[in-house]
Parts: sequence; C-alpha cells; structure tokens
Amino acid sequence: MDLYPVINKPAIVIESDKKYLVVADLHLGKEYEYYKKGIKVPDIGQKMKLELLKIIKRKSIEELIILGDIKHNLPFTSYFEKLNLPKFLEFNIPVKIIKGNHDGNIEEIVHNEVMKSFKIEDHILTHGHILIEGNNLIMGHIHPIVEFVDSNGKITRMKCFLKIEGSQNVIILPSFNPVIEGVSINKEGEAIPGPYFDSGRLEIKDFDCYLLDGTYMGKIRDIYR
Repeated sequence: MDLYPVINKPAIVIESDKKYLVVADLHLGKEYEYYKKGIKVPDIGQKMKLELLKIIKRKSIEELIILGDIKHNLPFTSYFEKLNLPKFLEFNIPVKIIKGNHDGNIEEIVHNEVMKSFKIEDHILTHGHILIEGNNLIMGHIHPIVEFVDSNGKITRMKCFLKIEGSQNVIILPSFNPVIEGVSINKEGEAIPGPYFDSGRLEIKDFDCYLLDGTYMGKIRDIYR
C-alpha cells in the first residue's frame, strides 16, 4: 500500500487494490449556520466539490472516502443539508461515507454506503469520535491547525496533518472545509477532542506536524506556544 498527501490540499491518496482519495470533516451546511446569523458566505459546498473533482481527475482517483462529519448541523438535519447533500455526493466514482458525530441520520438522506470504519489492507479508516481498535489508524474529527506568532504578536493559523509512528501508527487529517480552522494543537492547554486523547491512549505532544505544503514542523512538544 502507498499513502501520500495531496500537496497544498487537506487530503491524502491511498493506492492499494484501487486508488482512493481520502478527506475528512466537510461540514456541509455550515454556510447555512452563517446565513442564519446574517453572515453572507459563498457556496462552500460547491467550492469543495470543484476541488474534489479536480483532484479526482488529476490523480486518476477510483473511489472517494469521506472520514465523517460530511454534514454540520446538530442534533437535527437542516433543510439545506437534506436538499444539498445528495446533489453534492453525485460523483462519477463510488463514494464511501465513514459516519461521524455530526452524521446522526445520514443514512436517511444519502444513497451512499455508510459505515463506522473501513479497512484498506492493515489500515483502518475512521472518523475519530469513537474508539476503534487497530495498530494503523487514519482519522479526522480534530480539525488540527498549528499557530505561529510573529514578532508583532500577530497569530497565523495553518491547517496541518498529524502523524505518529510506534506501537500505534496514526494519521490525522485536517478539515477539508476552507472556512473551518480548528483546534490549535500547539497551544498550551488546548483541549484535544476525541476518546483517543481523553483516555490517554494518545498524547498530542508526541505527534509530528506537517503543513499542507509538506513542510515538517517537528514534534508538537517542540512547537508549543
């Protein structure tokens, strides 16, 4: 199996029995949340779909896997989501949905295959909001970003991939949604969501951090602020 990031995009490609594109945390419907607050934003869903179509074509992708939280609203599904999710998922390749904590009744809305995890060789793909046993995990849920502070005190936040190798190998993808920043993984005292961190199975400081362009930032413990 070959696994590598799509440079400058919050996505990875897995080559095994077929060529998979893997993304996480689209949170379709978040723009409707902004709309209800009186904030006008462009059609984020359409922008994400165009990005996915470009990658699928460029990388000759055979199947798309979404690692949970394809929809945004909780606990109910908005009319916007009911209307737009099926349209969004119309691709010319199969689309698998790994169920996330925002995807409560997703099976009633879409016609795609929905599951709590999916295995490719010895790697288990899951959302990250429930414990799944396995030595090689690929997940989302956290929306990791890394913070930089310049000499004037200005803070810049950038999406990043997280990776750890050892007794358990884990890769965490950033959110594919361009308007979602996420959790500052190098900010001292920031709570990291999910049972893997709540239970102490994983420590965020032990992870390696990579920006979307491939830049290696080092261990999280070394870039705390």
